[in-house]
Amino acid sequence: MSRRAVVSGQMRYLLVVDSDWNERLTLSMLLQRFGYTVVSTNIAQEGIEYLCVAPTEAVFAEVGAVGTELIERLKKDTRFKEVPIIIVSTLRDRGMEERLRRGEIAGLLRTPVDPNEVYQVVQKVIEKGTRCNIRIETAIEAVLHDKAGHRDGFVTVLSQLGMFFRTMDPLSVNARVTVDFSLWDRAVRLEAQVLYVVTFEEGPFCEPGMGMKFVKIDPQNSAMIKTFIDEQIGMGPAGQA
Repeated sequence: MSRRAVVSGQMRYLLVVDSDWNERLTLSMLLQRFGYTVVSTNIAQEGIEYLCVAPTEAVFAEVGAVGTELIERLKKDTRFKEVPIIIVSTLRDRGMEERLRRGEIAGLLRTPVDPNEVYQVVQKVIEKGTRCNIRIETAIEAVLHDKAGHRDGFVTVLSQLGMFFRTMDPLSVNARVTVDFSLWDRAVRLEAQVLYVVTFEEGPFCEPGMGMKFVKIDPQNSAMIKTFIDEQIGMGPAGQA
């Protein structure tokens, strides 16, 4: 996910249109965990009305009658021709696969949705990026240690390879620190390097702090972070029905 989506705090909107309440809720909650503001409906007309009043990064629509109606209306309206459409289908749909090859839709997902597949579609279609590791928003208290002492803050974005640390007193780029935080009351300690710094001067929606990559972490802590992320997005034991 881009820094703007999960670090700055600026809201970026996605529209989910699906007549199945459970599938609509599941996808909406997952996209919210990825840092987006999601509006959902089961009616194509309501989806169109929403698009008329708010800029939307992409539309996720079912492959059924509601989704088909929405796609046709979007394609005929010059205001929405550039809005990416991602189709969500229960069964394999050769017609939609052909539309994807022709570029008429931007992505195709199967239900029940797989968080990793959704993340990859988001990266490709919305972020135009190549991130492989899921990043989620968090609010984990943490402490950084370096030669000058320590500073308290919060891990507000977490992946298996890095984090964003919210602080009013960021370090310089390339600084190395030791990070302490807890997951399920179990201590995690690792070493990280500052990749970039965000300050309030960069804009009214910017969250101050530092983006960091992990440079030294033992396999047990890495596995614990992965399990934590999986559970948060419904892939692990805590998210199973």
